[in-house]
Amino acid sequence: MNDAAAQREAASLAWQHAHPLYILAISTIISLLIVSVIVLLRWLFSRGAWPYHPQGSGGFLKDEFLRIFAVFGPFLVVGLIFKFYVYELHPELNTPSTWGIFGVSAIVLRAVARRLPIVRAVGKHLDVARQREREARQAAKQGASA
Repeated sequence: MNDAAAQREAASLAWQHAHPLYILAISTIISLLIVSVIVLLRWLFSRGAWPYHPQGSGGFLKDEFLRIFAVFGPFLVVGLIFKFYVYELHPELNTPSTWGIFGVSAIVLRAVARRLPIVRAVGKHLDVARQREREARQAAKQGASA
């Protein structure tokens, strides 16, 4: 690594150590924006299934949000705690191996969250609505070809 790159990296690390709460806020805002965009896109792409949901489009959006947030919400909270611990209390732990362990933990946490009864119930509402929409589309296609 040349001197300029080393200086930039050192300056970046110094800024991170001097302003850990900014790093927490920025990463949390970015994570929430990404999750919100995912929920919005999934909701919009499922427009045809809205009438088949028990509560219509609003209920579909609520269930989509609950399904995604139940999986990513605990990850965001644990991530905030972990980042605060690393950036504020123990900056020496800011290493690739520490983040690797955190990544594996996040994957396990997401897998467990998907198996929660409320997440499965919400997922069932969404899946049934999407299945009914597919069946209605297929019946319409068969009716048009007959």
